[in-house]
Amino acid sequence: MFEVFLFVNPIGTVAQQAELAVTQLAEELAADFTLHFVLLLSPREIDHVINVQGFNSHNLALRNQLFQAAYHIALDYKAAQFQGNHKARALLFTEQNLLHHNDWRYRGEFAAHAIAAHGIDPIVFSRDRKRTAMHDCFASDQKIAREMGITSTPAMVLFDNRQPNAPGMRIGNLESYDRLKSMCEQILVNPNWTAVPHPL
Repeated sequence: MFEVFLFVNPIGTVAQQAELAVTQLAEELAADFTLHFVLLLSPREIDHVINVQGFNSHNLALRNQLFQAAYHIALDYKAAQFQGNHKARALLFTEQNLLHHNDWRYRGEFAAHAIAAHGIDPIVFSRDRKRTAMHDCFASDQKIAREMGITSTPAMVLFDNRQPNAPGMRIGNLESYDRLKSMCEQILVNPNWTAVPHPL
């Protein structure tokens, strides 16, 4: 019934909580949710991590390290998606946790560990990750974010498939679960409800 595009920072700390919130929402509202993760990589997202973690904002080497980590994790996620969204999200969460516990430095063994932990075929994963089209897939995600007006994470765009011609609804402030639930309840009761902060 609902199609959800959830925009998250590849090296942020809220992706797993956001997925759990959407899963909880689906259970509590007895509604069907199709969840799409879109990993947003931008200088602003790197700045956010630096600020939240209290890192030195003038350390260019660290900034480059974080950007490279975000880029590699995003590519790993896109490659894993060819073997299923559930496995890809599990890989993402595992790699994020490993990154946060290893000085925020990406290592190739992160993917190897996640692959082994979540039943991802390593040969297929390696082949897909090396494909030139993989970089196009990543660029396509960034384009989706721009087209939907997403400039920071976490953010969500919600489509009600009962109203195929209705615009999507951009919802910020995902830190408030009760607010998100209230909005979805309103839409379930009244599909034409438009009292939302940012209709697309």
